[in-house]
Amino acid sequence: MISIELLRKQRLLQRLDESVVIDLARHMRFEQFQKRDYVFHKGSSGDALIMVLSGRLQIVTLSEDNREVGLSFVEAGDYCGELSIIDGGARSASAVAVVDSMVGFLPRAKARWLFFHDPVVVEQLLMKMSAMVRSSSQQRSLLSMNRSYSRIYAVLMNTAKKPSSAQPVIENLPTQQAIAMMANVSRETVSRAIQALVKMGVVTKDTKRLIVQDVATLEKLARGETDISEVQDLRKSA
Repeated sequence: MISIELLRKQRLLQRLDESVVIDLARHMRFEQFQKRDYVFHKGSSGDALIMVLSGRLQIVTLSEDNREVGLSFVEAGDYCGELSIIDGGARSASAVAVVDSMVGFLPRAKARWLFFHDPVVVEQLLMKMSAMVRSSSQQRSLLSMNRSYSRIYAVLMNTAKKPSSAQPVIENLPTQQAIAMMANVSRETVSRAIQALVKMGVVTKDTKRLIVQDVATLEKLARGETDISEVQDLRKSA
């Protein structure tokens, strides 16, 4: 049995009464997924809300040339599948485990009750949907870029977080395959693009994260205002 404390770490459940969380736990099904396992497929029935208890999922879809394109990540403590809960439609994308992950499935009927049970839950849903709209707009802009390296660097910039009084850091760096899917390029291209950044000192590697040393240059690369060869030429002539 999954502990109530673990469930209370879920974003949607944090401010609910313990009695409510216990009741939800009784209705949930829990399943362990290994890395690269599909949690659900595009077009399948949206009969449950997906809560990620541990691990990490990536939401993916297919491009026109039948290549998987990564849309976003779902971290531990977060959820996905809410659109199907609201409108009853099929899954609009697929979800794959990036690492070994534990997932909870809350049946649609109980999830709909949860959505309308507490104003805090409704607010969180609205905030997430707003973020999804913004992310979708960013993804369309990213895929419209002609330069493959620019798309990769845009993914990195969108992932970076800036702690106070420190350089932006890309924590829990996605795998090269995950980045490749989001930028619609090959894994080898991602490897070369990141190696070029490291070689020029734009970023430094630290285990599973990248520390951005030259924010201005990475931002220009991500916007497609310059390319990596131009940056290399400038630094050689400096």
